[in-house]
Amino acid sequence: MKNNVIYAGLALLLAAPAMAQTSFDAAYLYGQELIGTARYVAMGGAMGALGSDASVISQNPAGIGTYHQSDVNVGFSMRGTQSLTNPLLTAYNPGIQGSYEYYSKNRKSGLAGEFDMLSVILCSSIGEKSYANLGFVCRRLNGTDRLLDYIDSFDDDDGYRVSREFLDHRTVNNFAYDFNISCNFEDILYLGGTLEVQSTDVLSTGYFFDYYDKGAHPEFDKGLDVNIYDNMWSRDDGRGLNLSLGVIVRPVPVLRLGAAIKTPTRYFQCYDYEYEMVASNCQKPDAGEDGYVCNGYDYRYTSPWSTSLSAGLTVGTTAIGMELERHYTGRSFVSTDDGFIVDNQGACQYRDFTTFRLGIETNIDKFSIRTGFCHNGSMFAPGAKTNLGAHNNDVLFDYFNPENYPDVKYPRADFQLERPGASDYLSFGLGYCSAPDFLGAQFYADMAYVHGVSRSTVGLDEYGSDPEVDYKYKSNRLMFTLGWCF
Repeated sequence: MKNNVIYAGLALLLAAPAMAQTSFDAAYLYGQELIGTARYVAMGGAMGALGSDASVISQNPAGIGTYHQSDVNVGFSMRGTQSLTNPLLTAYNPGIQGSYEYYSKNRKSGLAGEFDMLSVILCSSIGEKSYANLGFVCRRLNGTDRLLDYIDSFDDDDGYRVSREFLDHRTVNNFAYDFNISCNFEDILYLGGTLEVQSTDVLSTGYFFDYYDKGAHPEFDKGLDVNIYDNMWSRDDGRGLNLSLGVIVRPVPVLRLGAAIKTPTRYFQCYDYEYEMVASNCQKPDAGEDGYVCNGYDYRYTSPWSTSLSAGLTVGTTAIGMELERHYTGRSFVSTDDGFIVDNQGACQYRDFTTFRLGIETNIDKFSIRTGFCHNGSMFAPGAKTNLGAHNNDVLFDYFNPENYPDVKYPRADFQLERPGASDYLSFGLGYCSAPDFLGAQFYADMAYVHGVSRSTVGLDEYGSDPEVDYKYKSNRLMFTLGWCF
């Protein structure tokens, strides 16, 4: 009977409403890692009110107004990652749910060097203590390199043991190009605005096997192959645009208070995908030779909008930064390029969430010591899931389909669903400045180490009863920034 289920499942995937871009995939466009200058990262990104760091150009644009000197810097890093089941599951210690036994190989990525950012801040005096500044920053928003796999076995309806294996290698390379104008009035009031243009590139490659071990099913005695093999590739690239406005006030010399608002990012994306699906005696005649499908479409994604409140306290040679950022998802949605809204994600799948940042820096002569923490909440409601048209009908979503998107001839075959969760970053760093108390030309060098843990839930949605598995995505990044003030 299992082979009939395989054939029916394959036919469903090839004929059902298209499993195209969803809010789960679009989350990789909006998600950001803790990346920026080494100083910013070492302080957990909690610099929205302290300012004087190029990484806050979109977080709180008024932070660029705190510069009293022009500045240029460049940053780069080394990164390594690992994906782990939570709790840790291996072939010798699998998870068990009913007849399902499942585990992961808990894969690591290789070490990689990356360019993180380039910034230019131009500062011009317009009074004794007032400045008008212009800023441009090219910075990495997300540098994910995630290898995730899932292996299981279970009994089919006739009691025969079925095995499956899934692997997805996802890389995310999203960049922002920020253009800022800001000003400083008597070192008491700072105002700023930033126009941000984003470029996005999310690449996913992988495979899916669904098979009986040799001799495990009587169909083998008839010379029939009852396996599914699916080789998958997809790329989601495009551009985004948003605007942010910020203000910082300095009521007393030791305290700065900041506030900012950022409009939703409007993404204009192109999604291309290919897969080669093989199941003997079950090829859909019009799916292409050997089950090969290649397709693509344009879509739009409107991200959450956000507001932030921040504070910076300076006591002697020690600075403390705190920030609370709120993301509002109620008007976030995916749509076709002609305006058809795919699903009501703000009501069904997304929820408002919070980012919290805390950082401390202390200076000892020309050297600085820093540490920080950043927490990003999850933008998905608990239990959010999708369906392939026949399963999980408790929550039904409206996906691209040929009736309202005729360019999609063949639906995308996607056996797995990943729901990104919360992430935490713990960081520390060191800095050197050649003349920290001198308002003139000076050189500085910073380094930071940040350990990140992001969580996600993954479920294979082939039959609707598949278990969901929790994963931890761990990243370790060593960052360096070299800069010159003049």
